[in-house]
Amino acid sequence: MRVSSVCLGPLATNCYLIEGAAKRVLVDPAEPSDELFSFIGDRSIDIVVLTHGHFDHIGAAWALDDVEVMMHKADLPFLDHAHPDHPPIDRYLSEGDEVIDGLRVLHTPGHSPGSIVLRCRDALIVGDLLFQRSIGRTDLPGGAPQEMQRSLGRIAELEGDPIVYPGHGPTTTLQEERRSNPYLLML
Repeated sequence: MRVSSVCLGPLATNCYLIEGAAKRVLVDPAEPSDELFSFIGDRSIDIVVLTHGHFDHIGAAWALDDVEVMMHKADLPFLDHAHPDHPPIDRYLSEGDEVIDGLRVLHTPGHSPGSIVLRCRDALIVGDLLFQRSIGRTDLPGGAPQEMQRSLGRIAELEGDPIVYPGHGPTTTLQEERRSNPYLLML
């Protein structure tokens, strides 16, 4: 799988394009902007995945034609609040679900009740769970510090050294975060 990214919107949200063997997945399309459409170019998008329902990750979820929109059901209230007239979600994701071949869902509540991580062999698309030397906020509605600790512990225990693609900020690696992230060092 190939992962590419573009930074979008006033909160500098990382939007990712995952290109699998047969399908393309767009993750966290923050806003329908020229930057987003230029990033996509002439590539067709099959699926949009929202790592959580906060407004800065969902703005362009329905800006593309003929895409299947997926997220965890626990974050539907955030989506309903930000976009009351949104089209229906095509598929609710749960722990262990496969989005496309080789891309699995980990349910990682803490930043929000329905936060998810997308995992493939050598990559983790983590939304706002984990950042370079930091973590996502738990003081927003739906945030839960104890759940965040458990979710971070699950991620820290994963085997190997996958690349970590966060919802904001630079890409890092899991091994680097195990060594230098104070929140993982406290686990």
